[in-house]
Amino acid sequence: MLYALRFPLSFVVLVVAFGVGLYVRGLAQRLAGGQRRPAWARNLARRRALGWLRPVVDPYGCVAAAIGGPGWGSPVEIGNFVRKPPAKVVSQLLAGPVALAGIGIAALAGFKAWSGIGLSIPNGPSWLREAYDGEPFFVAAGTHVHYLINFGQVALLLAGTEWLAMGILAIMPLPPLDGGKLLFALAPRGPGWQRAHFRLDEENWGTLILLVLALPIFGEPLLVSFLSTMIDPLVGLLA
Repeated sequence: MLYALRFPLSFVVLVVAFGVGLYVRGLAQRLAGGQRRPAWARNLARRRALGWLRPVVDPYGCVAAAIGGPGWGSPVEIGNFVRKPPAKVVSQLLAGPVALAGIGIAALAGFKAWSGIGLSIPNGPSWLREAYDGEPFFVAAGTHVHYLINFGQVALLLAGTEWLAMGILAIMPLPPLDGGKLLFALAPRGPGWQRAHFRLDEENWGTLILLVLALPIFGEPLLVSFLSTMIDPLVGLLA
């Protein structure tokens, strides 16, 4: 998101889209888990200072979103998954990523229908380049930025790509992401898997790996490059 600071509209849209994405993911997983009242509402009712944010917001996921574009939310609480049917565990963990991908694709389809612009991505991830058919969405004149398309269309494009990126990122098989939780929830309970789970989840090695991948150490972050290879074909279907 920091790359968009010089484009006020883009920055605001990405921040709002990230917050909405966190809420949608948490809501979908709460409904899939059969929880009638969200944990953030219970914590807020008990007046715990900022405690209501914990079930939705992961501070490290917010850092990754700031430096690398997409981020992640707080790990879903599935309780004792050993006693739960595997289908229940799978549905609860995948509900959030599926919901994010769904609203992302819907937003991109809305952008295409509204603007009449085909979604082609020239040489890289669309949420960083903000371009279509090789032409920029904005021109810079001194300290001012003039968008070449409707502000609403810009918002739909950026929000859609942000949500789609969050959905795909969430299914990566690495804690604290939903895909990592799913991997170790369904994996054999052998000592090797337990040691790997302890290192990646309890000792936060998984979070450290994700943050390193989000850093622009060699130019474009590796995490963004990976996501672009997954998102580009999906967006191409809407072209």
